[in-house]
Amino acid sequence: MDLHPTLSATSSTRSKTRKSASKSSKTQDNPFIIITTPSTKIDAVARKQIRSHVMLGKNRKRDDPKRNVTLGSWINDSQIFSPTATPISIPNRVGTDFSHIPLAEILDPYRAKLVSTWFTTLKTSMYPVETIVQPPMDQWLDYLAHDRAYLACVLFAAQAFLDWARDRKIGKLSLQHLNSAMHNLRQTLAESSQTPTDSTLAVVVTLSMMSDVMQDYDAAKKHVEGLYQLIQMRGGIRTLQYNPQLQVKVLRADLGHAISTGSKPLFFSEGFSWDPYLANHNKTPKSTSPAAKRTILSILSASNEVPDQRLINIYLDLQEFTLATNIAYQTASKIAFEPFLETLVSAQYRLLALLNEHSESETTMTMMLILGMLTFTTTTFLQVRNLPMRYMDLTRRLRKLLSTISQRDQKEDDAVTKYKLWLVFIAAISIVTDPEDESLFISAATPLLVKLGMVDASWNNVRGALREFLWVDWLQSAFGRSFHARVMGYGKLL
Repeated sequence: MDLHPTLSATSSTRSKTRKSASKSSKTQDNPFIIITTPSTKIDAVARKQIRSHVMLGKNRKRDDPKRNVTLGSWINDSQIFSPTATPISIPNRVGTDFSHIPLAEILDPYRAKLVSTWFTTLKTSMYPVETIVQPPMDQWLDYLAHDRAYLACVLFAAQAFLDWARDRKIGKLSLQHLNSAMHNLRQTLAESSQTPTDSTLAVVVTLSMMSDVMQDYDAAKKHVEGLYQLIQMRGGIRTLQYNPQLQVKVLRADLGHAISTGSKPLFFSEGFSWDPYLANHNKTPKSTSPAAKRTILSILSASNEVPDQRLINIYLDLQEFTLATNIAYQTASKIAFEPFLETLVSAQYRLLALLNEHSESETTMTMMLILGMLTFTTTTFLQVRNLPMRYMDLTRRLRKLLSTISQRDQKEDDAVTKYKLWLVFIAAISIVTDPEDESLFISAATPLLVKLGMVDASWNNVRGALREFLWVDWLQSAFGRSFHARVMGYGKLL
């Protein structure tokens, strides 16, 4: 079976050895690998997606060079990934016994349980989309064994997460762990005459990200700037390419703070590649193609705006990412770690650059697309489950846009109206709403549904329209259904 060049699936239940071996061979040539665990029931929509994805290029010649696509590294200037994933069965969670790990200090039972909870539950809860990737954990456990500052920082992060989820503030025990982490960090930096270690960088990354979660943006700013200085002492972000997990967490901290505050990111503010990272060049849509009605290109054309190829490239990358994550979840699979995170990192840095470039044109369709894609990525990459992440600058921009989103030409193309509806739903999922926000979202969604003839449509029908764009079904549909119900309830009160 010929698979799409950026995605392949390997089944752990193949009955025919020769077919399994053949498929495994093809997987080894494919850097965006899905590793499949025992199969689960797949819904009809997902089956259709998988069939259409698998059949892409089915009738092409086998020596077509366009099919032999190798993903490089956007972060590390096109260094080629070495695909090392193999078909394996991956447990749903790691065991909770950390007694075999020689920690940097002896812990009482409660603190030992906190450490276990952080690595087995909270890290997945913080970034739920990572449930479909399988990053290695050994390095973080190694930091626990030799770095007292990192151990204290993990205790702080775990306790603060629990406090914040319960009371929206941190308690005395969290502050004790924070003070211990800061004390040990200062001591490490004062005593060390060498470049900062990976575990020291991990401490500052964790402090920065937790400050953003708790909306302490002044502290987050100091941590991110300090982190940038430490990375520069190491020779720049690309010196961490041997440690992709830490490298991506550094960039995630930088991105989260930039999106929250509207400041320019410290890394990759310029001088990076605008080429598609994940999408094939030959998949760029043409204006004459029927499928283009569902793409960014047709939306821009219908709005009489000149398409920006850089924006199209980002959209196509995210479209490939969305399809891959939906298929991975439906087939109980795992996606290769590096390209999964490189896709989101590269997309967000490019979008922030475009956001800055178009900052004076906040009501154009181009800006709607930029904000929509940036908002979408926060729900998959930077959102924290069960905690209200307030990206204040992004929220401000979306509020301004949504207040005028339905005040457009009634003759606009349905593709444009559908995109606006998608943007309202994605914004409602991403933004932590105040009562006035809820009214704004519903007021924006209702006339769009009316124009599309969907004012009384079921959630499944509305969901079908949303899925024409970027939609991670298993991550966003529960929130989308809830918002749709509120919109329908509001309409009945009128």
